[in-house]
Parts: sequence; C-alpha cells; structure tokens
Amino acid sequence: MPTDRKAIFITGAASGIGLAAAKRFAAEGWLVGLSDIDGPGLKTALAAIGGDNAGFTVVHDVRKEDEWERALDAFMEASGGRLDVLLNNAGIARYGWFTEQGRADFDDQIDINLRGVILGAYLGHERLKHTPGSRLINIASLASLSGSPRLAVYSATKFAVRGLSEALDIEFMRSGVRVSCVEPTVIETPLLDKASVPGGPNFREAINQGMGGGLPVEQAAEVIWRAAHDDALHYPVGEAPEAMLQEILPRIEETRTRWAEMFKAGLVTN
Repeated sequence: MPTDRKAIFITGAASGIGLAAAKRFAAEGWLVGLSDIDGPGLKTALAAIGGDNAGFTVVHDVRKEDEWERALDAFMEASGGRLDVLLNNAGIARYGWFTEQGRADFDDQIDINLRGVILGAYLGHERLKHTPGSRLINIASLASLSGSPRLAVYSATKFAVRGLSEALDIEFMRSGVRVSCVEPTVIETPLLDKASVPGGPNFREAINQGMGGGLPVEQAAEVIWRAAHDDALHYPVGEAPEAMLQEILPRIEETRTRWAEMFKAGLVTN
C-alpha cells in the first residue's frame, strides 16, 4: 500500500560507507533497504541500525541481473512502491602493481564496481521514475579524478562510474530522475584492510604513511545525505577531490546546460 515514508535502497550496506549512510537515513525516519553479499554482516548491520528503522535486508550479488530484479522488487513491495534514492555503493579494491595482479582481481573489480553500478542504474531507473523527485547516487572515488598507482583497475572502474553518472544525469532529465556522483577521498572503512592482496603491499600501511589515515565514515554519509537533497551532480568528500573537481566542473555544467536547453526546446525527442 502507498506510503509517505521515504525509501532508500543501499548496496554494500553491511559495512563502511553503506552502513554509515544507512544509519544516517534511518535516523531521519527513512525506510532503508540494506543490500549486501554478506548475509551475516547484514544481520549485524540491521541490529546496529534498529530493525524498525531499517526494515529490510536482502542478500544480493550486484553482478547478477536476476538478483537485482529480485532485490528491488522485494524492496518496492516493502516500501509500498516507493523508491526515492538508490545508492550504488558496493565496491571492492585490489591494491598492488598492475602487472602483479591476476585476471580474477581484474574481473572482480570490473564486475562489482562497474557492471554492478550499471545494472543498478538501469534496473533502478525503472523504479525510480515512478517516485517524484527521486535520485540515483553513485559512489565513485578520488581515484575517479586522478589515476592511482597500485590501484589501476580500481581507478579505471571509478573513472567509468563518474563518466556514467555525468551521462545519465543528462539522459535521466527526460524522466525526472536526478543523478549524483559522490567522490570520497580515503575513508576509514574495512576496504583499507580488504584491498591488500595476501603477500602483497599493505594498503592501510601505505595510507597511514602517506595521509595519516582516512576520514571518518560519517563524513561520507553526511555528504550522501546532502546528495539526496541538493541539486548538484558532483559531491566530493575531502579536500583533494574538491580541488580536482573545480578544474572540470565548468565543462561538465556547460554540457549539462546545453542538453537541458535542447530538451526544453524539443530539439531532442527520442
């Protein structure tokens, strides 16, 4: 049955940025859908948020289209057909020299970080367009603005997420769905430990030596909250991505404005 309670579906919600975002939205009274491939982690996350505030969990592999369909349909039933925000957050990294990684490392990052986001955008749009003022939010990275050594494939996937977001922000004007792309610098999450390949260089140690550690995960969650309500396309988290975005934002906004004018004038109809 229809409801006035706003609803957000979050991938990779069992830990890190996804969990912090889930807590932030749940605290504001939203129905939060927690999606992750980690079933036990989802149970822990739900308990941390409070079952009544979250209300929905689903074990979900973002690489698989049928699991996206199943997860979104179940959430839409729980929300009464409402989807205000889809947060494409699930992602992984493999830290190490490109030539010392293997095909499995490449495939995992491409399939989760890019294919999963594309599927979420494609299948999510079909649900988002029925909720006025809805939003697709994709999590990119500082590595989407400047290629990072020892994170080559991760950087490539995040560059792609940023490009996808910029293109879809224009395309989705036709259906009234806004798109936001969040670019965090290094955030204190389990990814700092999971990114290291056994026997390879330690990602957390490298971050601690170079940056003194990551930003609090709550800082990223607060930016995501703003992205769900404000009108910008890009939302940096941290000083480095903010500075880098200033160099490209005029070009991006010029392109967006030009397309908006063409849509308004009826020069692009299909």
